[in-house]
Amino acid sequence: MRAPLPPLLIAVALIVVALATSQPLIVGAAFIGALLLHHAAPPPHRLMLRVALVSGLFLFLLNPFVAVEGDHVLFSGPHFLLFDFEVTSEELLYGLVAGMRLATAILATSAFLRLADPDRTQALASRIVPRSALTVALSARLAPTLRRDAAGLREALRLRGSGPERGRRAAIRQGAVLIEPLVASSLERGVDISEAMVARGYGAGTMTRLPEPPYTGDERLGLLVGIVGCLLGIALIAGLVPYAIYPLADPLLSTTALIVAGAVLVLSILGAGALRWRA
Repeated sequence: MRAPLPPLLIAVALIVVALATSQPLIVGAAFIGALLLHHAAPPPHRLMLRVALVSGLFLFLLNPFVAVEGDHVLFSGPHFLLFDFEVTSEELLYGLVAGMRLATAILATSAFLRLADPDRTQALASRIVPRSALTVALSARLAPTLRRDAAGLREALRLRGSGPERGRRAAIRQGAVLIEPLVASSLERGVDISEAMVARGYGAGTMTRLPEPPYTGDERLGLLVGIVGCLLGIALIAGLVPYAIYPLADPLLSTTALIVAGAVLVLSILGAGALRWRA
């Protein structure tokens, strides 16, 4: 697992680049970069890849029927309640850009969560919001415990003869029976944890932290790529490559857009290569 800052900066840079401009080439380069980062993260890969692609495709297909803009009409149909069946090339282009933005955000976030060391991520967050970071860390660590408790309670009910029923209704009834003991065990475990924290001096003074291990060469390269990518995103926010889709889409190809898209791809390849997970 990696230090959290390099993959965080790269993921943020890709998302900012995708959101900072409507230029399809640059947004497409950010999407490809998110795919590379997603592939560089530890498996599994298929689930989030499917979620990202299906979500982006849904947004691409939906936009022409909810937007009423654009000058180049491809198909003219009737209006029905909230849906407009007049499809323009600008609506399709905007839907494509919006779908790639959503897919980029999903893939980059998923890659960061799988690349970053969770303990070091929690330590990094605790420097900014210590109480919230502690709450999230405890919740994440107690979730598997609750699943084990639920499995044990379900097994106990089955051994007592209350588990032979099949079907959705039976599963709902059995789940409802487990709510009360699970809540009671969670409250009891929460009291035990709070007592243990008090006994160890939590909140009694200045918090101490374990020293952070030094960055490796790959992590330094990832950090540099993330910083450059974030600066590129800020430049796009400032209007480096202005692009308008409505009412008439600007020309797709321009020298500046090609240079920026190429820079995004190069940075993505370097970042994914530096942070690639190795079994």
